[in-house]
Amino acid sequence: MDFYDVMMDRRTIRRFQQKPIDREILRRCVNVARLAPSAANLQPLEYILVTEPARCSALFPALHWAAYLEPAWTPSEAEQPTAYIVVITKSETPFTLRDMGLATAHIALLAEAEDLGSCILCNIDKERIRQMLDIPQPYSVDAVIALGYKAEAPVVEEREDTVKYWRDAHGVLHVPKRPLSSVLHLETYQTIKASSHRKSKG
Repeated sequence: MDFYDVMMDRRTIRRFQQKPIDREILRRCVNVARLAPSAANLQPLEYILVTEPARCSALFPALHWAAYLEPAWTPSEAEQPTAYIVVITKSETPFTLRDMGLATAHIALLAEAEDLGSCILCNIDKERIRQMLDIPQPYSVDAVIALGYKAEAPVVEEREDTVKYWRDAHGVLHVPKRPLSSVLHLETYQTIKASSHRKSKG
């Protein structure tokens, strides 16, 4: 699979197989995050790998999942992630959130290339996680990336009338994405007609 296909196929995964991930793959995920673009090359981020089953189970309740799904939903015990990468920083700058977005995107893309699913979680109990993982002050938690081998295959729907993902009667997750024709402009603010371009995969 070439890199464009990796990027096009990546979806947020919230159901995982209970199969351990090789530690070297996780180290590679952190390594690509380390080399992601960083504003002014300040490199404010550090990473904690969490793989021990007991620690993963303890971390899980500090995470909030799939806010759009009704009724409220979280992965079952048999669907929970088998590893986490916790992103921390001790120096907040005006660009820290941008750095975090770039770093976590790198992790998610390498995970996809390794046939792993990922979910970037920012709706989390940051103070609880800081205490649980013995993260000293002045460090703070920015995000948690949940990782595991995929136990679902979300479907992209090209739509502009909603941003809310949903599960159908078979439990398949459908994710609305704006079509390429509605977001791409050439030279000036000129929308490309959908009929003149192949549909994107999402």
